[in-house]
This record gives sequence, structure tokens and C-alpha cells, in this order.
Amino acid sequence: MVDYRLDRIASHVPIVGRWLDCGCAEGDYSVALKAAGAAHVIGTDIESTRVAEARERWADVAGVEFVAAPAEDLPLPDASVDAVLLNEVLEHVENQERTLSALRRVLVPGGALVVFSPNRWFPFEGHGAVIRGRGFWFPVPLHPWLPQRLTARTMTARNYWPRQLAGIVRDAGFDVVELDYALPLFSKYEWLPRPVLRWYSEALPRLDRRRWIRKFGVSTMVVARKPRAAVRPAAPRRSGPGPRGRSS
Repeated sequence: MVDYRLDRIASHVPIVGRWLDCGCAEGDYSVALKAAGAAHVIGTDIESTRVAEARERWADVAGVEFVAAPAEDLPLPDASVDAVLLNEVLEHVENQERTLSALRRVLVPGGALVVFSPNRWFPFEGHGAVIRGRGFWFPVPLHPWLPQRLTARTMTARNYWPRQLAGIVRDAGFDVVELDYALPLFSKYEWLPRPVLRWYSEALPRLDRRRWIRKFGVSTMVVARKPRAAVRPAAPRRSGPGPRGRSS
């Protein structure tokens, strides 16, 4: 999955300069960004145990550092990074408006923001659901397609329609320059029949070239830029349901 999404990023944003991998988990994307051409990468995550694991795993990799911090309160100077990756993180943060404001602050004018977040056109809710107090921790079919008024209390993470996600990023003061999608690699869907997985793996390059198919991908990809001239962000939209006990 790392290589696939990194190729998608590189098709829209040059991987050069200083990058922030916000919500880096164990650091796989941080290290991949460095290997792809970034001069320096800072990986941040709210979970200190994940940051400690990342530091241990990648101790021999130069030019990558890991910091424990919430996405809403990044310990970085203003205009200190050239690009930000927010990969499957926005749907989990405590406050998505504060998170995007923090990312805008640390980006240089003209800097790039790349967001991957769940796509409601994808017919499975990969985060599972909580129904009548019972957790179902497997991909729930058709859950994202139901009206949000019915699923607000059952979702364990936010899920966005593509233009909704682009609007949230735009309202935070960014210029949205691209709306794209990422197909699933089904690494977490091991219950699918092996012949289906084998066919899908072989067909993925062909499927990926068809935008109408990608539109039903597991994630929406929003590419945005911090304006070079100062602008005032629009009034924030109301956050949807967040996670249970996690903010990045």
C-alpha cells in the first residue's frame, strides 16, 4: 500500500524539500517519503508508543525524525515544512478544523497538503461500527451509503463524500487543486476468495487508469496548497462523529 499511495502522491506533488507526515503511526510513510526524495521528514503521532516504535524501527535512517504530538497542536515553527501528508488521519482527530489550521500554520506559503481519508462511495466501512453498544470490527457492507443521520452514532470514525472532504479542506484556508481517489489493495480483506484477490491484483493497474472506477475507491485524495498571499479561512463546518479515544 505504501508504494501505491506514494506513486499517487508523486503524480501530483514533487517529493522534495521538508515533509511532515502527520499521524505517522510506525513511520512507514515517513521513511518512504525520505527514500522517494524528501530532504527531511518529520513524523508525528499522538500515540507515544507508536512514536517509540518508529524511532526504534528506523533508527538507522538519516533525515527522518519522530515526535509525539497531537495533530491539533504541532510543536513546529510557523512555515517550517514544504509539504504535509495526512494519510487516513483526519477522520480520527478530535477536532478536524484545528488540525487543518495547525497544518496550514506549519506549511510554507505555496506548500502542499495531501489528504487521504475514507471515501463514502466505497461500499464498506473499514473502521467497523458500533450498533446498540456492540462493536463489529470488520468491514461493514453498505454502511457508508446510508444517510449520515442514521449512521452518526454507529460510525467509529468520520467518513466523507469526496466533495465534502474537499470543502472541509477549502474552508480551512487551502486552495484545492486536485480531487482523486485510491483503490483498495485488499490487504485487510483476507476473507475474500483467493481467486478474486488474485484477479484483482492482476487487474489493478488497468482498473486504476479508469477514473470512474477509482471514484469508488477506499479513499479520497485531496491535494491542496496553502495560498501564497494571506487569506482568512472560512467559518469551520461542524465536525462529524470522531473516533473513540484517539486524536491522530
